[in-house]
Amino acid sequence: MVTDHDPDERPWSRAVEPFARTFDELDRFLDTLLKGERLAGFETLGGGRANTNLLLRRPHGDDMVLRIYQRDPTQREKEVAVISRLWGKVPVPEIIVHGEDSGVLHVPYVLMYRVEGDRIEQRFSALDRSERLALGLELGRILAAVHAHRFDQSGFFNDALEVATPLSGGSAGLLDVVDMLLEQPDVTDRLGTARCSTLRGHVAAHAGALDAWPDSASLAHGDFGFSNILIAGAGEGLKVTAVLDWEFAMAATPLLDFGNLIRPPGGDDPDFMTGLEQGYREVDPTLPEDWTDLARTMDLLAWIDFAGRPDAPEDLLEHARMMIDRITT
Repeated sequence: MVTDHDPDERPWSRAVEPFARTFDELDRFLDTLLKGERLAGFETLGGGRANTNLLLRRPHGDDMVLRIYQRDPTQREKEVAVISRLWGKVPVPEIIVHGEDSGVLHVPYVLMYRVEGDRIEQRFSALDRSERLALGLELGRILAAVHAHRFDQSGFFNDALEVATPLSGGSAGLLDVVDMLLEQPDVTDRLGTARCSTLRGHVAAHAGALDAWPDSASLAHGDFGFSNILIAGAGEGLKVTAVLDWEFAMAATPLLDFGNLIRPPGGDDPDFMTGLEQGYREVDPTLPEDWTDLARTMDLLAWIDFAGRPDAPEDLLEHARMMIDRITT
């Protein structure tokens, strides 16, 4: 069971308070949408830091998860479109119904069947070497299946999964985005002038290697980390049961997802990393030899972006500084 008190969860503060609702409201929500379906109980699920996910227990039948969009309500249709495209190819939740306003809860929502499993971050430290290797293998294959969906150019999607806001790809695109992020008002103050200069120099020195992986505008999850992936079972029965939270999906280099996935602790574990590379190459042998260095350089974008968010809590900012220093020094 995923709860709000997971011992292995990174202690980053939520930017938005969870969307609080009463039992009666959620009971009426189910009754309205599913014609007589009633609620037995509910709880707030952990893992999310900007949207709210509620576990809805039913008297009979499978439990459900209600995802309420708070950070950016416009991302609901895009997330639904991504899950629909990947259904049957990648482990994703099954959507029951979705909408902008149920008439009871006046917020954008997606209602889906609950998937059994724990977030990887809850269990990774307890996995043995063979389990970490097997997990890496499966995630490599899953990532390659996601990235097999290609686009003509990098950029942000509209709700039809069309690139509506193009971005430059390759080394030039990476440098442009880094410069744009570093120009945000709070970034230099929060990161420090010296750190920003070192960061920019590191990216400039490594960006050219991106051009060795051409035609890489792929479907990217955008937040493909241990907090958004569920696993169940153990030993030979260990398996990935769901990849969650596709709200940041975009067309981008596959390195964007690798950068997130190989953050500690996964990226520090040789068995996991061996499996990850092997599993991906089984599906897509074009993975560059220096993919780990490239992925970590690409992941700098996320840490700079965190530093520029107006509502970024101090614990997240401190973690961003630590990760930037680790990658660039």
